[in-house]
Amino acid sequence: MHSCVRRGLIFFLWGLFCLWPMSSQAGALKAGTFYVVGTGPAGPEHATQRALEVMQQADFILTDQKTAALFQQYLQGKPIMADPWQGMWDYKGKPWREIPSLGKEEVKAFKAERIKRRDDLVNQIKEKLAQGKTVALLDSGDPCLFGPSHWYIEGFEPQQVEIIPGVGAFSAAMAALKKSSIPAYDTRFVLQTSPFFFWGKQRQDDLARVLANYPTTMVFFMGLEEMQHLVPMLQQYYPADLPIAVVYHAGFTDKEKVIKGTLTDILAKIAPEKENWLGMIIIGRALEGSPYRSRVEPLAGYDD
Repeated sequence: MHSCVRRGLIFFLWGLFCLWPMSSQAGALKAGTFYVVGTGPAGPEHATQRALEVMQQADFILTDQKTAALFQQYLQGKPIMADPWQGMWDYKGKPWREIPSLGKEEVKAFKAERIKRRDDLVNQIKEKLAQGKTVALLDSGDPCLFGPSHWYIEGFEPQQVEIIPGVGAFSAAMAALKKSSIPAYDTRFVLQTSPFFFWGKQRQDDLARVLANYPTTMVFFMGLEEMQHLVPMLQQYYPADLPIAVVYHAGFTDKEKVIKGTLTDILAKIAPEKENWLGMIIIGRALEGSPYRSRVEPLAGYDD
């Protein structure tokens, strides 16, 4: 009789133990907080559990239509305040690539309109936070690497903001390649940038020349349109057999595509591809073979 009672009490207490943290801790949001949520590159399968919790429990959501569709099951019934990217990269039907070619007055008007929209949205969010509400901005990939959401974050005090990290396109691309960016093949550095920042406005090759002296894995975001300039520049300083991989739609299981080549042939291999934006460019010896072991098996790790 006593053993049955003991067992029953144990199961009862175990049930309370399992339920209590789930209800009181796991998904609790802080009132009056602006959440910036990294959603990953391709939908719920790459979002963290915390990201999904915040989406489900936030009082208001900021997102674009495409992301809202991907996370529809987690946003049901949620009021969407605005699309935070509307007007950020386009002006009166013209994409951002064409904006620099507009007249000075038009460019000035675009900048003013863009800043006003940002400031208005920041004020709207602050009003909600002052009421004790929570607002979640959904930012694809990792909001701390090429995260446009920081344009909004900088309008708040640090204690008002919480960032939920997400899987970035770089991580998804390396997973598709089944490679580690470092330390295979003696790689010592990983460079993550965009061609626009790599060579500057004048496409100077100073950085490429210096980096050629070091074993580096180079990772380029938003670089497909610049491949015709990037590859010839690198050919001046790197061996012709340096491996290059382009991962299109990294993380999208239904359309992810990997094309591998070298400085010699990569341009010809990617020429038939129509996609000119959603592609990660990975360059370096880390893409070759398997000598990761040579870096980790020595007792000291980095013995000569």
